[in-house]
Amino acid sequence: MAVDALVTGLGLANLIALLSVVLIGLPHGAFDGAIAIYLGYSKRLASLLRFTLLYIGLATLVVYLWLQFPVMSLMVFLVISILHFGFGDARLSGGWLRWVQAFAHGGVVVAGISQFHRSEVDRIFAYLSGGSAAPVWVVIDSISLIVVLSIAIYAWKALRDRHWRAGLVELSLLLFLFSQVPPLVGFAFYFCLVHSSRHVWQIWCFVRSVKPRGELYTQALLLTSFSWGIGGIVFWWCTSVMTLESALLRVVFIGLAALTVPHMILLDGIFRRFVFQKTSQTSNR
Repeated sequence: MAVDALVTGLGLANLIALLSVVLIGLPHGAFDGAIAIYLGYSKRLASLLRFTLLYIGLATLVVYLWLQFPVMSLMVFLVISILHFGFGDARLSGGWLRWVQAFAHGGVVVAGISQFHRSEVDRIFAYLSGGSAAPVWVVIDSISLIVVLSIAIYAWKALRDRHWRAGLVELSLLLFLFSQVPPLVGFAFYFCLVHSSRHVWQIWCFVRSVKPRGELYTQALLLTSFSWGIGGIVFWWCTSVMTLESALLRVVFIGLAALTVPHMILLDGIFRRFVFQKTSQTSNR
């Protein structure tokens, strides 16, 4: 009955897309524990406990802030998603052109999907913000101008430098896909098949040396199962106070926001800098 109600409210394609995000995309963050080990946080029990408490505390804080300030939280989430996706896809390691690549790649996902499907995305934003999404569109429209400029610079660089051309092809294909499929389907395709797979491969190349593969897989499975369990409990509770459609959308995307903030701080703020410094030291020897 519940599945029938969700199919009726969301549509089968959108329901499959959301489930794909949860079942396929969400586990890519489960290697954060392996990143912590790689960074040395597990050498002492106190350090490991501090890392775990900070990670859970940040995720909990995001949920609390979202419930208190949903519109502002949604706007911030969209901006940090652009940066997180963008820097994950950017091919340059530094300089202002890395920001161009980041805004182009990340912006195509967030702003591109939103602009191609304004009415459908507005409905999703309304669920997530608890009301009118008009302020959110002000942010989206402003960011879209930066994204268009970034793509123009990207294309100009690709005409002169073959190293930019693969990225431009990727952007073009994603733009075409996003324009043709429903917004949740487009997001799920990118999140599961592009962002998550790219992230897992990049991280795996570093962390596979810190512990046996079996232990890393077990750790990732435990963290993923824990996240699924918490999400399931919250979804069950939400269904008693709101529609199934609203409950699923809020649990998936607020849950993603809660996990993205500590994940982004760990990955983009600490891990990438650590790897860059380590690589620089090795090349200078």
